[in-house]
Amino acid sequence: LGQGAVHIHTDPHEYGRRRSTIDSAVHWRAVCQTHVARMSAAADTTATADSVTAISVRVIPPQMVWHLRHEVMWPSKPLEYVVIPGDEDAATSRHFGLFLLDKDEPVSVVSLFWERREGQGVDESVAQFRKFCTRVSHQRKGYGTLLLERLVADARAGGAKSLWCNARVEQAGYYRKLGLYEVPGRAFEKDGQRYVIMEMPLRRPTAREK
Repeated sequence: LGQGAVHIHTDPHEYGRRRSTIDSAVHWRAVCQTHVARMSAAADTTATADSVTAISVRVIPPQMVWHLRHEVMWPSKPLEYVVIPGDEDAATSRHFGLFLLDKDEPVSVVSLFWERREGQGVDESVAQFRKFCTRVSHQRKGYGTLLLERLVADARAGGAKSLWCNARVEQAGYYRKLGLYEVPGRAFEKDGQRYVIMEMPLRRPTAREK
């Protein structure tokens, strides 16, 4: 990618699901450069080549997301509590991590899931993201938003027509800014936390799907 390019893993065997590897690399280089430029502007500094290459968004194995999930979301629960069904099913799940290049562990993680319908295989038309979290020391720096933008692009490229999540009520405003909306009448509570279901369209349905 040349000097000043963003270090993005674009191996089609790693996360390719009917997408253009070249287009994906170019897109994510532009996204990361824009993100760093905004951060630099906010800090009244100048983005350098070193700062632009400081972010890496990767597809990672499920074991790499569990510890950060546990640390950020449910530290009072055992580690097994944050392991969810389907985490290790490569046909229906993909896990993303955002790394700073001087770190061996991700500072933000999120998991993307497709439904598996009995007798029909994997349904790629609707995707869900779960367990989205950023290490406390790295929150409010835009890393989580950058990671989620990557996930949205991946779900769209994979053919999903919509993307949804269970959002903690106090985080609903954040997701609205990213283009998700609350599904009426779908609020619920789990383990003392209140949630709302939020969704965003990724593409217009075809005539056959209507």
